[in-house]
Amino acid sequence: MTTVSFVFPGRWVEAAGLRLGPLLMLAGVLRRGDADGFFPAQLAAFATSPGRISLSYSAFVAGNVLLWPAVIALVRRVWVTQPRWALWGGVLVLFGLFARTFHAGVDHLAFQLVDVQGLRTAQQAVAASYGAFHVFHALAFAIFFGWIVLAVGTWRARVLGITGPWVPRRCSWGMAG
Repeated sequence: MTTVSFVFPGRWVEAAGLRLGPLLMLAGVLRRGDADGFFPAQLAAFATSPGRISLSYSAFVAGNVLLWPAVIALVRRVWVTQPRWALWGGVLVLFGLFARTFHAGVDHLAFQLVDVQGLRTAQQAVAASYGAFHVFHALAFAIFFGWIVLAVGTWRARVLGITGPWVPRRCSWGMAG
């Protein structure tokens, strides 16, 4: 009888998420240019340059979605010696990634309002609904705190060493393994 070992999602998917996720997020942020700040500036930037802003926000959310396999791989490695840090860091980071993906959907709707209703009406609609409760909005704290908890767990587990994630010390994931 043959024993097959499979770890979801697999080292190639994890390595792709680790390498492409942050790069896409950085590219998205750098592409925004003058669209930084709160929604009036973002919607105005979309009104003047919809292609650039759509590409920026699409790259950012694609990078955000691609991070989940890398987080799973990191949690698996931290779990060996720091299970509580791995559990709570991983849960919070994944909740934060889900919340950011939800917010990307809200951003997309707001940008579509600019196309359909015009800039002024879109800004008024977003202003009138700003801060409305949604379960994913309540998870926004996880975006920040999850990374801190996971980073502390990673440091305590001595998973990455001084070279960082690009050259794993004990390669049980990534392309080098």
